[in-house]
Amino acid sequence: MSVGEGKINTQKEPVFQRKVSERKILYVVLPVLLTVVQAVVVWIFEPIYVRDPLLGGSLTHAILVVLAFLGIIASNLSLAEAGIISPNPRYSLYWGLYLSMSVCIPALAFVSALNALGLIQLETSRLNMYILAEALVINLVSNALCEELFFMGYVLGSLNRAIGPEASPIVSGIIFGAIHLVRYVNPLTGRYSLDAGAVIWVLITCFVGIYFGLLRRKCG
Repeated sequence: MSVGEGKINTQKEPVFQRKVSERKILYVVLPVLLTVVQAVVVWIFEPIYVRDPLLGGSLTHAILVVLAFLGIIASNLSLAEAGIISPNPRYSLYWGLYLSMSVCIPALAFVSALNALGLIQLETSRLNMYILAEALVINLVSNALCEELFFMGYVLGSLNRAIGPEASPIVSGIIFGAIHLVRYVNPLTGRYSLDAGAVIWVLITCFVGIYFGLLRRKCG
């Protein structure tokens, strides 16, 4: 009986390993593929965005949400793996607020110091309640919710399965930074405006993406 069982296991093991390997490829390739699809969508909708940034941004982010859920379904990720629900909401909220404020407060202080020294100029005279409310809605609902659902939800969750939770925040952060090249490059219109500012912006968004990934890993 033991010999027979050994033969069965020997026959099944390569097939099982091949399936695991194929799934790992899916968990890496599909997020990259869907990110490329989103880049193409942004390029196609660029004329709309130029005419009406709010409408153009809303359309591209709506498609990003659709792509996120398509990826979640295709990869069979649970809601917890995709970061949509937390196994411990109180813990997640506490650490999320604590770690976010530990970055936001020094960042605001740094920007305020640069403004006070005259190294940058904040157009505070243009600020009003309408502009602040609009910025809050756009950044928290359209930008943050939609982008993080895709990158820190689906992409990070999928990469977790393929390369583990230690490396996935770094890779997802690099993907998050790379997608911001669409602001400077559009092959469909022949626009290539890469310069030092573009490189700096992509590096900053990579750093932010990695931090968000680590924040997600810590908070769930």
